[in-house]
Amino acid sequence: MRGMIITPRLLHGSSLCLGLGLLAAMPLGAQTTDYTKRINGDSAVAVYPVPYTVPKREEIKAVLDRIKGYTVETTTLKVFDNKTGQEIAAPDMANLNPNAVVDRRYGNLNFWDYTNGVVMSGFSMVAEETGDQSYFDYNVRFYDFTFTWMPYFRALEEKTKKRNDYSRMIQMSALDHCGSITAALIRTQMKHPDPRYRAWIDNVADFISNKQFRFEDGSLARERPQPRSVWTDDFYMGVSFLAQMGKLTGDTQYWDDGVKQITQLSKHLFISEKGLYDHGWSENTAGYDPRFYWGRANGWATMAMCELLSVLPKDFKGRDEVLHLYRQHMRSLIELQDGTGLWHNMLDKSETYLETSASAMFVYGLAKGVNEGWLSPAFGPAAITGWNGVVTRVLPDGRVDGICEGTTYANDNSYYFFRGASANTNFFGSVIYAGAEMMKLVKNPEIQIVPARPDAVNSAIHFRWTKDAATPMR
Repeated sequence: MRGMIITPRLLHGSSLCLGLGLLAAMPLGAQTTDYTKRINGDSAVAVYPVPYTVPKREEIKAVLDRIKGYTVETTTLKVFDNKTGQEIAAPDMANLNPNAVVDRRYGNLNFWDYTNGVVMSGFSMVAEETGDQSYFDYNVRFYDFTFTWMPYFRALEEKTKKRNDYSRMIQMSALDHCGSITAALIRTQMKHPDPRYRAWIDNVADFISNKQFRFEDGSLARERPQPRSVWTDDFYMGVSFLAQMGKLTGDTQYWDDGVKQITQLSKHLFISEKGLYDHGWSENTAGYDPRFYWGRANGWATMAMCELLSVLPKDFKGRDEVLHLYRQHMRSLIELQDGTGLWHNMLDKSETYLETSASAMFVYGLAKGVNEGWLSPAFGPAAITGWNGVVTRVLPDGRVDGICEGTTYANDNSYYFFRGASANTNFFGSVIYAGAEMMKLVKNPEIQIVPARPDAVNSAIHFRWTKDAATPMR
């Protein structure tokens, strides 16, 4: 056999026995082939664009601390003489300065504005969840500044007959200028009572209940862009206040109104075959309203339904209808989530950019639903991946990037497609909402979270009720 070469040709026919015999004759320890290993290429391990991991509670808090740091630093709470550049340290009612302006160098964080209401409601939630009083202290500082200076600017407007930085607060004319920011004021009043706060809360309640433009059926409405229009934005602008006002006063008429707003506005705005909300509806479209599924409008609806469901007793009239709308909406949203965890600015148009503020609203809605038991734990992984996507937009200095600018109700795709997005808007409050709820979710004792195995070919994040944990996943 010495020098014999076994070729493929020799291993045919009768020679096959010879080859097999030679292999069989080899000592057992000499075999070098591992028959448990593939030799035709490895299976592909997923490469995710954002971490496919469950965040730790302290990691979520660190992100929120960064955002709070930026917010505190840029909320100067100062008034200046815009002609001389000198700070006006305190209001002097005997010497009204016509050049007095609120500091706007870093944006609108010093102002009475709905975006700041979202921030401060979020801060109240973080303070309640973590016990970190610094978040709530920010709210007290803001409202103390506001109610210290508002009488001064009101007197200034009466004297000069010119609008100023507090005119939108004083000349209440739209939900944007009272609902959201007063909902946050109610949260502050309930823990830090102040007679100035309560007087203004009652003033806003009177405006929303008795003076705000409504349709004949009581639906909150606007007179723009068409004379009789409804906006999905007003779910949050109105209902966030009504939910908190009912909680503050114990008067269920506010909750009745909140249920009415969600159910009646949904008849015009919720498109059941899509499971999404149209941004707006105008009466003069005669049933042929063009539909535009803007992300943040759907986010306002999400947050409003969560705010209301959070305070309503389970047997409250109309609650089940609100819950059904919420569940339909969440199901559709989860199906439209991008692989990055984020959602597109126009939800049904993947060619539009991935937008941060609406994505955070949906993360909040999903996490809140699982935490409260309104949704199956099967919705939990989408909240995780959504949060991980949102975190990629939080910059080292605490600003939040990729946020769509303020967007009116419009009727053409060009407008919606090309809305600006940046890190220099005040629409980051939804990230705080989301973070507060995510901290609850990752430590919820009712939920078992099964993380994906690192570097596994086929391993997903799963959520289950803790009571089902004894049943193995086969």
